[in-house]
Amino acid sequence: MGEISDRIEALVATRHGRLAEVDTEIGAWSEAEAGLARIAKSLEAPTGRAEGAAAEEAAVLAGLRSEVAATLEDLRAARCRFVRPTINIGVSGKARVGKSTLLQSVSGLSDDQIPTGPHVPVTAVRSRIMQSDRRRVLLRMHSPESFLADVVAPYHQDLGLEGMPRTVEEFRHWTYPRPDPDDPSQHSDNALLVNLRSIQASLDSYADLLTGSQIERGLEGLRPFVAYPTREEVSAGTTHRPHLAVREAIIESPFPHGDVSRLVVVDLPGLGEVASGAEERHVRDLRHDVDAVLLVVRPSTTAAYYTNADDRALKLLDKARGHVRTPGHYVHFVINHGGESTGGIEALRNDLRTRVNASTDGGFYQVLETNAIDPAVVNETLLIPLLESLSRTLPEMDDEVYSGVMARAADAARRISEALPQLLAGRAGADELAHLEQELLQQRAAELRWKVDQRLRAVVEELWRAAHRDGVDERYTNAVEAVFDEVRAWAEDGFGKGTARWQEEARLIMPTERAASPFLVEEMHRVRVEVTRRFRSLDDFFNEQLARTWEDIAEAFREPCAPLLGKATGKQALHHLEGRLRASSCPVLADAVRDLLQTRLDYRTHLHPRVREELDGFSFEGVDPDTGRPRVALLAPADEAGVELLEQQLRERTHKAAFETMVALQREAVLPALVLYAAVKQFEDELILSADSRREFLRLARNHRDLLWPDDFGQLEASAKRAHDLAELAHGVGEALARHAARGDEGA
Repeated sequence: MGEISDRIEALVATRHGRLAEVDTEIGAWSEAEAGLARIAKSLEAPTGRAEGAAAEEAAVLAGLRSEVAATLEDLRAARCRFVRPTINIGVSGKARVGKSTLLQSVSGLSDDQIPTGPHVPVTAVRSRIMQSDRRRVLLRMHSPESFLADVVAPYHQDLGLEGMPRTVEEFRHWTYPRPDPDDPSQHSDNALLVNLRSIQASLDSYADLLTGSQIERGLEGLRPFVAYPTREEVSAGTTHRPHLAVREAIIESPFPHGDVSRLVVVDLPGLGEVASGAEERHVRDLRHDVDAVLLVVRPSTTAAYYTNADDRALKLLDKARGHVRTPGHYVHFVINHGGESTGGIEALRNDLRTRVNASTDGGFYQVLETNAIDPAVVNETLLIPLLESLSRTLPEMDDEVYSGVMARAADAARRISEALPQLLAGRAGADELAHLEQELLQQRAAELRWKVDQRLRAVVEELWRAAHRDGVDERYTNAVEAVFDEVRAWAEDGFGKGTARWQEEARLIMPTERAASPFLVEEMHRVRVEVTRRFRSLDDFFNEQLARTWEDIAEAFREPCAPLLGKATGKQALHHLEGRLRASSCPVLADAVRDLLQTRLDYRTHLHPRVREELDGFSFEGVDPDTGRPRVALLAPADEAGVELLEQQLRERTHKAAFETMVALQREAVLPALVLYAAVKQFEDELILSADSRREFLRLARNHRDLLWPDDFGQLEASAKRAHDLAELAHGVGEALARHAARGDEGA
């Protein structure tokens, strides 16, 4: 086979020469995959878009990501093909057709490494058998995760079982239903349940082997790691199944025939012997691991020669060939004579000619015939013709795989590049979102100004009604009367000293001075000052009125812009507001708040000038209105009787002065309301009606938008960032794929 070996060597060298470009493609598509993943994550964020639009968008993106994943899978399968230093031939077929016997004849291995057996399936683990000077086996073990995913999960899926064990220990204690032999409709499920329960029952025999590592060992004693238990072991109730922990066995051994240093044969478990999900996964793996497949068939006396199982296997293998255009280059039928009668062989040969080759020898598939049990016959009738055929067809298949994956990548790149702008077309771009942000800001600023105006107008209207009411402000008149009552009580109590003490002081001073006037002058001054001081307590009432007004105005701002006021209320809240306004470059609005806070409402400033005339008459000497001459207000002898008379007269004058002051103050009952109305009305004019009002409310809104409307602008800002990111990501994906789409144009 020297010429064949030379061809294979040249083929391997050519394959390796394709790797650089395939790796470049994989790198570009990996970038595209990562970019689409980031786009998907960005699109997951809430945007307020209609649910239907978002769902459609997600579906489109999912389709793009699926296309990228399929393209990457295609490229990686091609890479595995081109990176291999060997020619890998898969050997498959349903149970008991002599597949394992054929492998023994090709490799020179014994039943201990490639088990055979009548009546029951034997091969449990995919094995790769390599021509080598060494004799060893490398066992790639399942990890707990891969065991659950690759061995247990397909059963759960096929049986429709709810839930899935997350750990090996959970699998150990998982409760599975028992097969029901009396229900014929569940026959296939019963078979799966029996297998699954046996996997669970034998867990102790392989749990410690689930390490995910690679074990090297000799070829002796390999059988339990690659084969099902024998019939005798099953009958004896064995639970020893270490093969369940093995993902793959790599067997190295010298082959007995010819120069086949580049040959690897892959022993595949019989199709139909495991759950369907795992069966398809085995076939998909063929794209990564084999260059061609031998499908072994054998006459049967109990079923059609070319069975439905053979046909299902052929269809699955047809998927596995991928971009190889000619099915017969990838799949080769092998009729195993295996001691069968000439009539049976001829019948099977005719059956294949009719059912798979359209009644023409070699119409679609090459059919080789051999006796699997005879190594010399296998070499002469199978191995040499097969390698001769592959040395011619593999270069063609490699070209088809290479051009196929590149064309697919180019087509996918074009579709994705065209779809991305359409995917994002329904979303506002960054520029549009910036305009939307400005429009929304102007809208929110106008709303803020309107809301403040509405609430402030209600305060102004209430103050106007108070300042122009026809009736009496009972709160004010009650406060004035309360002060009058205090002055009367003070005067009745000896002008704050007690009657006895006041009279005693008068007796001490008046006889000594020989007149009442010195004492009386001093007392009248004291009484006048005290009356004035007492009425100044109205400031408490005025402060309460002013504080209530501050509170009303602060509340006018509370609902539309509460974050600007903090937890403060009334005057303190307005001070906070003034600070916010100045920091936001709103001087007109800030000055309006400042001027409002400087409003004064007190007795000394607003009312005392109105009642001063009544208090000015409260003095020792006055002017007679009839004669215009001075006169003494109070007269009393400077003796014992005069003291009591003087106290009575002074008390009466104090009552009169307090009463007249009260009356004068009650005449000014609307003055506090007028002061407050005028101050707040001026505040309203400056805040709402000034020429700078709209502009400064917009400044306030712009400076504090995230405080005032965190959801609106936070979402817009996030949308703007997403729009920018999406555009960048889409550009990156497009850049990554542009060269590959161009490749398709060049090749068209």
